[in-house]
Amino acid sequence: MTPSSTTDSQTADRSPIDLRDPGELLAATPHLLGFDPVDSLVLVGHRGTTGARIGNIVRADLPQPGDEAALARQLLGPLAHDSVAVTAVVVGGRRGDATGPPARTVVTAVREVFGQAGLPVSHALWVPKIRAGAPWRCYEQSCCAGHLPDPASTVMAAVSAHAGLVTHSSRAAMERQLQPVASDVLERRAAMLRRRLSTASRDDVASLRRGRAAVRTVLARAWKGTLLLSDTEVVELAVALAQPRIRDACLATALPADSAGAVTAERLWLLLTKHTPTPERAQPATLLAYSAYVRGEGALAGMALDAAQAADPNHLLSKLLRQALGHGLPPEKLVGLATSCDEEPIWTAPEDRTPPSPCSPHDSARPSTGPPAGDG
Repeated sequence: MTPSSTTDSQTADRSPIDLRDPGELLAATPHLLGFDPVDSLVLVGHRGTTGARIGNIVRADLPQPGDEAALARQLLGPLAHDSVAVTAVVVGGRRGDATGPPARTVVTAVREVFGQAGLPVSHALWVPKIRAGAPWRCYEQSCCAGHLPDPASTVMAAVSAHAGLVTHSSRAAMERQLQPVASDVLERRAAMLRRRLSTASRDDVASLRRGRAAVRTVLARAWKGTLLLSDTEVVELAVALAQPRIRDACLATALPADSAGAVTAERLWLLLTKHTPTPERAQPATLLAYSAYVRGEGALAGMALDAAQAADPNHLLSKLLRQALGHGLPPEKLVGLATSCDEEPIWTAPEDRTPPSPCSPHDSARPSTGPPAGDG
């Protein structure tokens, strides 16, 4: 079995969840993943010397019969890095009989594969769906059972809301965020990009100055509220981000993770991922992936990397991030990518203002032929 787009990995320890309370852990699952899992296997890594902290989290669609061991081997990598134990969660699945929860063969395969690697499965839980009052039970003991609390009223829900994180109704709903705009819009911008690149200045200093100014101007505007981009601005930003020195300087906007400035920058990278034609789309998609990765949003990071590699299969930075995500490297290990850039900060968020929500309904790009931002 090869990794698929239906396999997701989270990389954060961002919650004060009591791993000893199955109901609380199950109710927190949508907030940990960023979306509500359905017919899924979710593996929660335990970190720390006592295993009391949540580490990496991986999710996959429930496998077809016969593929259980292959899926378990695929999911081992991200968890083997720094987990001391694992909790296995099955959401949904067909009830084979009335004597126990479904998908028992999946849990058995995970126990065997992880056990051979020296990583014990400390708990195995089943729930039909993540809803208030849904019954849950353990695989090991019939007396280990209960009903879920309201997922919207848990500590994790409050933590996510405070951080401005959105929990989507499904994986597909999260993925729709990255869906490209209409093909005719992208074709028009691709033609503009070709003309722009054919007349681009050969003066590297002037090109860098113009590109940095374009990025800085749009980030400052995003901070203030409504983010509208003309065709010309999308093209100018695509040209800017195609320059490695500017792209690398933009990595630093993801730090500190979950800060107001990082949220603002991520909104721009998401918008550009939707509105930029290929292959240039790979640049904002990679910036989006990095920002999501360092704040622990592994599922979104993986989706953004899928978009980047589809736009440009040879894009080096997206390949490196994909390897890091696949091996379950913790976010703190990737901070050096942003801090190693020798360039001056491309933009610093003001400290005395609060930006709009990262899910602002006003983000859009409009067709226009007005002057590019930051031309000065």
